[in-house]
Amino acid sequence: MRKTTPYRIAILYPTSVPWMARCLDGIRQFAKQHGDWHLFTTPPAIHGVGEGAVSLTSLKGWHGHGIILASNNTNELTRARRMKIPVINLAGGLESGHGVPRVMVDHHAAGRLAAEHLISRGLTNLAFFGWENLAYSEKRQRGFVERAAESGLECEVMLREADKEKDLSWTRRIAEPTRWLSSLPKPCGVFAVHDFRAQLLMEACQEIDLLIPEDIALVGMDNDDIICEHSIPTLTSISRSSVEVGYRTAALLDQLIQGNEPTEQEILVPPAKVYARQSTDMHYCSDELVAQAIAYMTNRLNRDFGISDVADAVNVSRRKLEMRFASALGSSPRSYLTKLRVQRAQALLELDPKRTIQSLVADCGFRSRQTFYESFKRVVGHPPERTKKGEFISPEDS
Repeated sequence: MRKTTPYRIAILYPTSVPWMARCLDGIRQFAKQHGDWHLFTTPPAIHGVGEGAVSLTSLKGWHGHGIILASNNTNELTRARRMKIPVINLAGGLESGHGVPRVMVDHHAAGRLAAEHLISRGLTNLAFFGWENLAYSEKRQRGFVERAAESGLECEVMLREADKEKDLSWTRRIAEPTRWLSSLPKPCGVFAVHDFRAQLLMEACQEIDLLIPEDIALVGMDNDDIICEHSIPTLTSISRSSVEVGYRTAALLDQLIQGNEPTEQEILVPPAKVYARQSTDMHYCSDELVAQAIAYMTNRLNRDFGISDVADAVNVSRRKLEMRFASALGSSPRSYLTKLRVQRAQALLELDPKRTIQSLVADCGFRSRQTFYESFKRVVGHPPERTKKGEFISPEDS
């Protein structure tokens, strides 16, 4: 029988990782639905005000019901395994969970998603920038290289050692990545293992006057708003579905607290989506005519125009334009334009989920509400959905 008093849950993490706040939101969502748990956490950022973050060791004698931990320390995980209360780990730096159940994003799938995004932009040169000896980086690299190979593409790879890099000055830290970027064939699509690594590459590009996205199209991971929205240009990034990771972590912990054996020792949550921003906002097409047509479409997405208008703008017949699109992109001009309009609608919805259908129809150049719904479903795979409050459901929350 369930307790009538709230479960006491400690949440321990050693560094202020950007995805943790969203993960906590998911934990809280489950907690409110199942007894309004008492959550106890001390973010590492409090070091700056003279406090110390709580560790697994410091919880000795604490009378709680469960612990959610983010640790890549094997000694700490051994200690967690021996505790008398359930512990779940969120960290993905180790290849094995060391006997402690884990819930995390599917890092391999994230690598595939990054490659898919860059390939969809027309890039044929790809590269990965990550860490040595960290399992999550290895999995993201593996997925990225695997997806590239499926399109007949090879990848350049640069790996750094985190322990050796952290004590270097900034100029020494970016020196080798700068030389690496300079050596890459251009244009090149680069997947950095997370947003902080992508930010470093942005600085390296500035050192040698490489343009983003003209020379280097850049994708990060974690979708950290502070980095992604305030970088110049803004940074394309993969969301790691942190809210769902938190929710599923809490659900698993609830099972363990009630004495149930876990059905899985490791739960992998698919990454939510690519949040496309300026760092990949370009289509790399060797056919100059097709590139001109795409530029014409992109600059007029809030207007109602047809493929004949596009053909007139680039001075070719509609039939010739269709043949050139098919040859260069494997797509018709109409399908490509529809995808651009839907992507614009998705971007507007992310900025303001309360947008009306009519405003989306007008701002994205759709001819009617019905056309909007049909196009959205065809491109995304499902129609746009709203919550009970009338807001559209964000891909991060769905």
